[in-house]
Amino acid sequence: MKGVKNLNPLTILYLIIMLAVISAVFDYKVTLITVTAMILIAAAAGEGKEFISLWLKSIFLICLICFILQSLFIPGEQVIWKIWIFSVKAESLQRAVALSSRILGIGSAILLGGKLLNAKELMTVLEEKGLPSSATYVLLSTINIIPQMSKRMGAILEAQRSRGIETDRNVWVRAKSFFPSVGPLLLNSLVNAEERAITLEARAFSAPCKKTKLKEVQDTQEDKIIRCLLAASVILMIGGKIVWIVLRYLIYHTGIPPLRKMR
Repeated sequence: MKGVKNLNPLTILYLIIMLAVISAVFDYKVTLITVTAMILIAAAAGEGKEFISLWLKSIFLICLICFILQSLFIPGEQVIWKIWIFSVKAESLQRAVALSSRILGIGSAILLGGKLLNAKELMTVLEEKGLPSSATYVLLSTINIIPQMSKRMGAILEAQRSRGIETDRNVWVRAKSFFPSVGPLLLNSLVNAEERAITLEARAFSAPCKKTKLKEVQDTQEDKIIRCLLAASVILMIGGKIVWIVLRYLIYHTGIPPLRKMR
């Protein structure tokens, strides 16, 4: 059995989609189990500590803020807890749990995908499956733009420090040093984009011919079987959810009695 990171990138993408669908379709109890499974998957891939650290700083924090805001400010009738002008209602709590659990599950799945997937290999596989090379380049550039801009911003701030400009004292000082850095950052990004365009044109990127790959991504029979199972699971979950929604609508809005009463 392969390790998680040794699977084909398309197989990992199918796994991430399935985990996200589980979180979107089922309630918070299943979502908590799914998130626990994601942590175990990250640990099995050797990314456990970094995944949990990023998860606590980003996804968990967003969910906590969302839960508090939803609990306090969504209107309802049944008051559970009240202090001063703030009150928590049963309806708002129910909605807060539902929304926060979905954000938690889907956000955790995206974060796990970022830790497990190799973007270049994924684009190579998608191109082999028929996606145009221009589309894969746009996707790869979009994925890489934030880390690249963060790296450039760090270099610009270092250059400012070397000139005696304070950049890391309090929030006000950081804000003052941030805005003058935006201009050089944008200018650097434009120059970089122009250089990339020239490089791509020199390498016949837009030529209408079949292109060779420096590194071939393996797609084994095991990967194909796993993808089929994951795709079938996603289809069954979505189909089951649609059937359940239709049945609920028929029971509560058209007067069709539940099965137990019909017996």
